Amino acid sequence: MSDFDWVEARSNCTLEHVFARLAAEVQQDMERHNDLNPGLSQCQTFGKCKDGSFYVERRGVHRVVFATEWERIRIDRWAHMGKRTPLMELQVRLDEDGECVLVGEDEKVWKLWQVRRRALEETLFGEPS
Repeated sequence: MSDFDWVEARSNCTLEHVFARLAAEVQQDMERHNDLNPGLSQCQTFGKCKDGSFYVERRGVHRVVFATEWERIRIDRWAHMGKRTPLMELQVRLDEDGECVLVGEDEKVWKLWQVRRRALEETLFGEPS
């Protein structure tokens, strides 16, 4: 018999909880990047909007916006501050191993760090690897 408390795990695996964690971790990613690349830090911004969304911006180059919409996390990018490009739409789910994960429209499963990398890599480092 397992000691895993799936009820607690599921209770903590909500859109609101995961989105708040995502915001905190994106901000930490920005701070870590700026610590490692001090010459670039004055060009980058993390901001929160009144509607609860948040963004990361490299001045004049990229903006990545994270928002919740229809029980999903939506991530959009504005490359070279032009038109919006949808990057990801994700739902929050508790997987079969009891881990809270994000699932894309194609049913691909993403861990939070993978979502952050995909969303931020081009903005922070230039071309994605």
